[in-house]
Formats: sequence, C-alpha cells, structure tokens
Amino acid sequence: MASVKVAVRVRPFNQRELDMGAQLIIQMNGKTTGILNCKANTRDESIRYKEFTFDYSYWSHNDKSENYASQERVYNDLGREVVDCAFEGYNACVFAYGQTGSGKTFTMMGSMDNQGLIPRICKALFDRMAENSKRGTTHRVQVSYLEIYQERVADLLRGRDSTSLKVREHPKKGPYVQGLTTCLVANYSHIQECMERGNANRTTAATNMNDVSSRSHAIFTITFVQAGYCDGVPSETVSKIHLVDLAGSERADSTGATGQRLKEGAHINKSLVTLGSVISALAELSSEQKGEKKSCFIPYRDSVLTWLLKDSLGGNSKTIMIAAISPADCNYGETLSTLRYANRAKNIINQPTVNEDPNVKLIRELRDEISKLRALMFCEQRSDMLAQLHEKEAREKELTEEWAGKWREAQAILREQRALGLRKAGPGVVLDSDRPHLVAIDDDPLSTGVTLYHLKEGETTIGTEEAEVKQDIELKGAGMEPKHCTITFQNGVATLIPHPGAQVLLNNCVLESPARLSQGCIIFLGKAHVFRFNDPAEAAELRKGERTRNLSRLSLLSWSTPDLAVSMENLQSNVDEDKIDIELQRQNLEKEKELFEKEQEEFEKKQEAFEKRRKTLEKAQALLEAEKDVVKKEHAEQTRQLQEDWQNLSAQQRRKEQELEQRERELIRRREELEKERQRVLGEIDLEYDTIKDLNAGVLSKFSKACQLITSNANEITFPSAQAKKLFQDLVSKSENFALSEHENDSLIDILNNVQGSSIIQDLVEKHRKELAELQAELNRRVQTLCERQRSVELLDKKIVDLVDEQKSMCQQENKEEELENLKSKLSQRTVEELRRIEQKKQGLTLNLKRINSVQSPDSCEVNYPSSEPRTGTLSSDTYHTAPDSCSPVPSGAKLDYIMSDSGVELRPSSRPHDDSDLSSNEDRVIVSDSQSTSSIENRSPVSKKNKRRETDLLIRRLAQRITQQKQIIVRNLDNQIPKNHLDSQIAVLQELQRQYMSLKYGCTSSLSPASEHPLQDIDSPSPIRPLHTGSTSALYSPPLQLQNQRLALYNQSLYRSMPSIATDTDCDSIVSITSFCVRGAGSKTHYEYEVRICTSDDRWTILRRYSRFRDLHLAMKTRYRDKVSSIPFPSKTLFANTEAVAQSRKKQLELYLRRLIDACKSHSACPLAYGGPITKAALISFSPFFRKGVFENGKYGTS
Repeated sequence: MASVKVAVRVRPFNQRELDMGAQLIIQMNGKTTGILNCKANTRDESIRYKEFTFDYSYWSHNDKSENYASQERVYNDLGREVVDCAFEGYNACVFAYGQTGSGKTFTMMGSMDNQGLIPRICKALFDRMAENSKRGTTHRVQVSYLEIYQERVADLLRGRDSTSLKVREHPKKGPYVQGLTTCLVANYSHIQECMERGNANRTTAATNMNDVSSRSHAIFTITFVQAGYCDGVPSETVSKIHLVDLAGSERADSTGATGQRLKEGAHINKSLVTLGSVISALAELSSEQKGEKKSCFIPYRDSVLTWLLKDSLGGNSKTIMIAAISPADCNYGETLSTLRYANRAKNIINQPTVNEDPNVKLIRELRDEISKLRALMFCEQRSDMLAQLHEKEAREKELTEEWAGKWREAQAILREQRALGLRKAGPGVVLDSDRPHLVAIDDDPLSTGVTLYHLKEGETTIGTEEAEVKQDIELKGAGMEPKHCTITFQNGVATLIPHPGAQVLLNNCVLESPARLSQGCIIFLGKAHVFRFNDPAEAAELRKGERTRNLSRLSLLSWSTPDLAVSMENLQSNVDEDKIDIELQRQNLEKEKELFEKEQEEFEKKQEAFEKRRKTLEKAQALLEAEKDVVKKEHAEQTRQLQEDWQNLSAQQRRKEQELEQRERELIRRREELEKERQRVLGEIDLEYDTIKDLNAGVLSKFSKACQLITSNANEITFPSAQAKKLFQDLVSKSENFALSEHENDSLIDILNNVQGSSIIQDLVEKHRKELAELQAELNRRVQTLCERQRSVELLDKKIVDLVDEQKSMCQQENKEEELENLKSKLSQRTVEELRRIEQKKQGLTLNLKRINSVQSPDSCEVNYPSSEPRTGTLSSDTYHTAPDSCSPVPSGAKLDYIMSDSGVELRPSSRPHDDSDLSSNEDRVIVSDSQSTSSIENRSPVSKKNKRRETDLLIRRLAQRITQQKQIIVRNLDNQIPKNHLDSQIAVLQELQRQYMSLKYGCTSSLSPASEHPLQDIDSPSPIRPLHTGSTSALYSPPLQLQNQRLALYNQSLYRSMPSIATDTDCDSIVSITSFCVRGAGSKTHYEYEVRICTSDDRWTILRRYSRFRDLHLAMKTRYRDKVSSIPFPSKTLFANTEAVAQSRKKQLELYLRRLIDACKSHSACPLAYGGPITKAALISFSPFFRKGVFENGKYGTS
C-alpha cells in the first residue's frame, strides 16, 4: 500500500494581480505551506494564519529566491518516480488541481522553452527504453489523448469532431473509452507530435482570471509494455501512466463567466466537486477504527472524470497530486479551499501491484518449484519426485517457448506496423507508411482486404508466376504478361517502364515509354488490376509548401468500376480469351454464390432477431424521450415562474429602497433645519443670560451705592431715635462681613422708612428707588423672555424627537430599530441635560423680592444675590428701599430648591458623592440656624416637625426601592423585546415615581418668574424617552451643537447647585444575564452556546459563549484573584453534556456565577472594576477578554 503524494506549487503574480496591487499571503518553509488572512482583524493567530504540511512545497513565486523551484526540480522530485514506476510494472497517475489561472497547465505541459512534466516524462521514458533495448528488452508504447468537456468525452487525436465517445467498464480491465484513438509511437518526436496535435484541438477560452483558460479536463495516457529475460526467466509487464491536466475550479463572480462560459464552469465545478467527494470518501475509508476499516460508498460514477480515474484513486496505481495555488490576497478563499483539498488527498491509501503477464508469472512459479524439487532430489532420491520434476520442466519449457513465439510474432508485427505506420484512429486504422508503395484497388465484390506493395530501392519487377525469373510482384488475371513492367526507384524518384506488348495505362493514358510517377498517380496493368502510387516524402513536401495540385481527375471517386470496365472492353483485342476468362469467372462465382446464399440465410435469421431487439429498444427509447420532454417542459415552466418571481421581488425591493432613500433625505433636511433653528434659539438664550447677568450686577451696584450714601450722610439724616440710629449703624457694619437674618432685615427696612433727610438726599433716594424699580421690571421682562426661549427650545427638541421616531419607523423596515432607539435616547439625555443647566442658570438669576409696606412710603423689594464664591454655600442679602409700584408682587409662600435660614442664608445639603448616588439614604441633613425663623414655613412645633421628617424619610426610602425595582423591570422588558406601548406605560410609571421622590425630598419648586407656569418648573423630572445605547447619534448632533453644550456646562460653575439625580449605577444582576442558548456544530462536534447579554452604563451588547469559554474564564480568575473566586461555585463537567436538560440547568448556574464573579472582584484593589462609579464597557473588557465581542458575532448565528 502507498499513500497519495501531494505537492503544492505557488506561481508568481500575474499582470491582473499586479494591477490590483495584490499582497503576498503564501509562505513556505521546507514542506510546510502557510496562508495568511490579511482581512481578518482578530488577534487569534490560529484564525489569521493557517499551516499545512505536504510531501513537497515548491516556491516558484520569485525566480531570484534561493528556494526557487524550477520545472526541472519538479520533474526530478516527481517525474523520475513516475518513470521508475513504469519500468517496474506499476500504474502511475499525476494530476494537477487548482483554481483557474493558478498554473496547472504550465506545470503539466510547460512551454517550448520550459517544458513541463508530461514532455519530460515522455522523453525520459524513451531515453531509458533505448538503453534497455541494447540489453535485449523489447518495448511497445501506445498513447491516447482525450478531453472531458461538459461531461462528454472527446478524442483529441482524431481532430475537432463533435462526436461524444461512450465510457464502458470491463469486468477485469475496468473503465475504458470505446472507440478512443490509440497511436503506436516509436520515438519521442512521434509522441511530441501527438501531444501538439491534441493540445491544438483542446477547448480553451478567455475569462477575467486567465486569457487562455482550459475549459475541459485532459487525460494523456501512456500504455507501456516491456518484455525480456531476467536471469533467464521471461518478464513481461504492462504499465499505464495517466497524466491529467484538470480544468480550474472557478467562481462566476471572479471569472465574469456568462452564457457558454458559465455553463462550462458549472460542469467543471460539478466534476471537481465529485472528485473532492471521492477524495473525502477515500480518506475516510483509509482511516482505520479499532483495527477494522469503515464501509463507505465511493461515488466514482457521479462524474466521467472520477470514473476514468477509478484505478488512480484508491486503486492499483501510484498517484501524485500537484496543487497549484495563487499567491494573491484577492484569491484567498480559492487558495484556502485548494490547500484543504490537497490536505484531504494525503490520507488516500492506494494498493499498487505489478501488472505482470499471467503466463510469465506461471513460468516463474514453475521455475521456483523446479528449483525446490531439485534441492529435495539432492538430499533424497525418489521416483515420484523425479517424475514430477520432469513434468514441471516440460511444462515450463512449453510455456516459455509459447511466450517466446508469441513475442517473436508480436515483434515482427510491431516491425511491420512501424514500417507501414499503421495506427488506430477511433474505429478505423490509418496507414502512415514512410516508403513509396502501390495500393491495389480491387474490383472483386468478395474481396475484404487492402493490398499494399512497397517499392524497394532500385528495380521492382511486376509480372506473373509464369516468368522465368521470379517477379517481385506477381499478379494474375486477363491481359497480364509474364514480364509486364518495371518500376525503378532511385534518389527519391520513381519511374514506370512498360515492357513491349504489355498493356499499361498511367492516369487513363496508354503508356509505351518510361514515365515518372508522382503522388496519387493511377496505374492500370492488364485488364483487371488498378493501383495507386503513394510517395510519402513527396506528399510531405507538398503539405509543407502548401502546394495544391489538381488531383480531382486522379481521384478514385471519378473512376467507378463500370467506367473502368468500359475502358477495358474498348481496348480488348482478343474476344475469345475474354469469353474463356468470363466463363471461368462465372463458374467461380456460382460456387461463391452458393456459399453466399447459405451465409445470407444465416444472416437473415440474425437480422430478424436483431430487428426484434431493435424495435423493443426503439419503443423504450420513445418512452424515455416522451418522459424527457415532459420533464423538460416542467423544468422550463418552473424556471420561467422563478425568474418572474425573482424579477418582481427585485423590482419591489428596488422601489422600496428608493422610497426609503427619499424619505431619509427628507428627514435629514428637516433635521438640519431644526438644528439650525435650535442653534439660533440657544444663541439668543445665551445673549439673554448675559443681559440678565449684567442687570443683576447693576442692581447689586445700586444697592451698594444706596447703603454707602446713607452711611456717608448719616449726620444729615434724622433718625426717629438714637437707639434706631445706633441699630442702623450696627446692622450696616454687620452686613459688610456677615449676612443679616430676616428679622434684622425687617428692622433695617423699618428704620430706613422712618428716616428723614435733606431734600437733596431725599431726591437721591427717590432716584435710586426709581432706578431699582426700572431694573426690577427689566429683570422680570428678561426672565419672561428666557422662559419663552425655553419653550421654543422644548418645541424644537420635540420636533427632533419626532424626527427620530419617524426615522426609527423607517429603520424598523430594515431591522435597525435598536440603533434609532439609541439615537432617540441620546437626544433625550442631552435635552434633559440642557434643560437642567438652563434651570440651574435660572435659579442663579432668581430675585427674592419682599414687599415693604409702609404708610409713608410705597412698596419695596428684597433681592437675594449669589455670592462671589459659590463653594461657600452661603447667599448674602442686603435690604434697601425700592421705588413705589415698580415691581409686581411675587408669591413667597412656595418653597425654593434650597432651604433659607432666618437670616437669609441659603443652606445646602452635603455634597458627598455617595449621598448623591444613594436614593434610600437619609443622611442628607440641613443645618438650621439657631435664630428664630419668621417664615410661615418654619412656624411649626419641634415635635410635629420631627414626626413629619420621619414620615417623609420613610416614604423616600420606599419610593427609592420602588424606583429601583421599576428600572429593573424596564431593563428586562427591553431585553425581552416587549411591545412599545407596554414599555411606554412602564416608563410613565417610573416618571411618576421619580416626580414623587423629588417632591418629597426637596419640596415643591418655586416660582422663578412672573409667569408661574412655565416648562422650567418641572425641569428635573425624568425624560419620557427611555435611554438606549447606540453610536449613531452623530447624524443628529453636529459639532457646533456639542460646542454649545460645552458652553452651557461652563455656566454651571456660577450656579448654586443642581438637583441630585436618582442613582443610575447598574447592579451586577442587571449587568449580565443569559437569556437563551442554541445548538452549534454537527456530529461529534455538537455543543451548546449561551447568549450572554451585557448592559453597562455606556453600552449594551450580546455575545455567544460555549461552556469551555466559561471554564477558561473561571480558571483565569482563580489564578488572578485566588480565594475570592475559588469560593464561588462553578458548574462542573457532566456526562452526556450535549443535552438540552444539562444546557438549561447550566444556563441559570452560569448566569449566577457571572454575577457573583463581578460582585466579588469589585472589592479587590487590583481589579479594573474597583475604581468606583458605574461599570463601563472598557472596564469590563479590561477585566477579562471574555466580555469582548468577536468580529463575526453579529447575532445568534455568529461564532464564539
């Protein structure tokens, strides 16, 4: 037994690949061939780089390389072994496989200057035959050349004939082609001529991959027979060498094949797929399992190619496969397929045996037995043994003489065939003699053969047997003389010399003098003999010089037998002799007629039986044709219907795509317009904010100037009493360093209302009051304008959200709902942030005005201004008199976002990070001033306030727990793809809970402007849009908008504070969840993969992981974090793991394990998750690559 030898050869870049800028992806090192996938982004080298090991790896990419493999090296490694197999009596087969344009034909045939394997093998075969012939060995070589084109066999040596040959199978010899031309060749030039003739007839065409692409499989078969004596024992072996050049496997998109080329490619791929199936089946059959081979069906007859190569694949042959590959990255798929194809072929085991003649084998066995008997006779003399010895010797001698006689006859026939140049051409035999000769044209209807007479060098005499000197050519018949004529052949010139009185005609002209013979001359001798003269040398010269001669008059078709008979009768001179001859012929014909009638009767009986059989076959054929027509019609109708359906579907798809594109363009245009409007409104808001800020600064300045004026002119002003003056001075000095309480502000205002001064000072005070009133009116107008701008911003945001909803409905038709939901989410989040920042700016610009009622003076207002240092947490307030009726009254019963002390100081809750993130915490306490509050809000008893606070804290804790639960419910509904209306109702419940939480914890929002019901009052309420994680919001937000958001963020530094947001840190239970599992693989590689959904604070994704990946994660975490992970239970391996029950139980266990793992590792200082805050995607992937999504993981049908 011997395995198939496999060699791989890589060719250089062709011009097409150079124009494309192709990259080299093939590497070879010794017998190893590697292929690199340049387009793969994975870090796993086993996916990007694959290696294969073969018997030979030939690097023919660069002829300047040290490891360059030339045609000669390929022949020395592979071809010499084929020649050795032929002389040893083994069958051999060499075939090249690869995609179209990969260099198969060049490897097998080569070029004129650089020959391939087939010419080199043939030349070496004849060179070695010449050496062996000197030692008495006889050889016989026959060749045939066929092609398999569209599963039909054509004879390449017969010429371009459309006739398809049939493949038959002999019970002993195996498959063969009926009527295939077999040429007997004597030297290398003859076999080279056969190859050139066959290659000229081979079917080729141009494709995008190759200008001269072989469109058929070609098989060049050499039948080699050698006979001789080896140590006195006859030896005869027969070897068949199949040299196969396969057509290239091709893809229609790469080759650009259409029409006939596409049909050819389909047949090529069919035969190659069958060849691959045979190779795979043989490889599986060759693998042993428990000492016994598997039983496997080999589909040889599915293709003509595999049927003819049946012996070469897993049979009686030594086989070599050459895989030709391309080095370019654009052919990565075909190259990898070829390497896998060749890798499977390595496993095929053939069973080659020596093809020896049975008689020769019997002779050798007899010789061995005779030797054993003689050895026994030497030790013991027995009569029966002696008789047995003589019998075997006689038998051996008889068989040897019979074999020698057979080969003597065969050698003589071989010599004659070589001289005559007989060769088989399909069903006929062609005569290719290289010597001048005469071909007899017999008029006898009973004649069944063709007679040929060679002309020797010198004179060739023609006569009858009655001549005194034996004639070279003896003829019988009327009109023949004993010495009729002579033909001389000297220096390549033949001359016909008639003897006197002989009847000789040359080309229907009577010849009486010597005449030169030329190719195709017709010679009449006597009355019954006609010959044609052939001169191969002259015919060859005519063919080479492309000269034509008018041989129509010499053609045999123009000379029918009756015409010749008439010509003979006109030349008859002796009628009596003719009658005698005719009578004799008549008698002979009578005898022949009787024999003919007997044969005719037998023939008629056979003819009747044949007719019956023929009629039966015709009926069966008619039925088959009818069924074939019905099947064809049904197939045509189904094909037409499928084409119409496909065209309709294609038209609908194109129409829908155009509508979607048009709608998308319209949405983008509307979005851009809304963005521009939004930018304009935000710019106006910024201008309004700057103006209000200037107004605040002006009010503060006027207030300071009024205080300074009264203080500087205290001597000119009359106070009600000295005690009032002293109290005024104390309060003014105290206000310079500390904020006054509300009671002190009231006292200061009462004193100022009762003071009197000079008219100048009084006028100045009135002037300041009027200016303050005007500033307050302007401030109220600006706040109103700011509210209106905010409404327009909200309207624009609502339009943008509507656009996002519309774009989401469009993308739902294209299965992109999740991306548009993410767009909507990010837009909603950004809108909420902008509204919150604007609200914070409004809070920073709020005026706390208190009307001062006096009998003598009109109303006045009290204004609270932000401190110059926002981090101190205090708000300084100054009290002053305002102009009459300049400010409208502002309700003061509502609570502000911050609790105000009796002295007007604003008290903030603690700003520790954990207080902002814990909803259920009750540690947000406000330090209350010791002074007695005059506000109606604080006019409660301490006991009632303490009980109320406890009830409020309990309600806050419950609301926080309900909000957390509601969030988890919404997250699970998102994962389970709940309908949108149900999801909206869940979000509405969450919004209501959040609003109640904010109302209980921070109180009702205050009125910030005369317009008491504006959208900014509820700015901290949650957005009605559920945040989704996507990266496609770049289409909705342009860079200028992002810059505007940065500017809004900078304004927050001047604001007091923002409402503490509800905690959004995702717990471990909502980070990872295993929703389902699916079955992957086939056969023994079947396994379950679990769908793991991950939701972090910044992204959400899904991965598919099998159980082994979970186990690898567990081992890696145990090595890194040791005891923290070792204590976490992990599901162990079980028997019969590939069952649904085991997978279902593992699903829950693995989900619980992942959650416990993340929770345990968060407390480890070296863990990337231990930095605090919400878990992000980057931190989770840094924690373990297990959570990274692979390149091909696009869903349940990806790979893990």
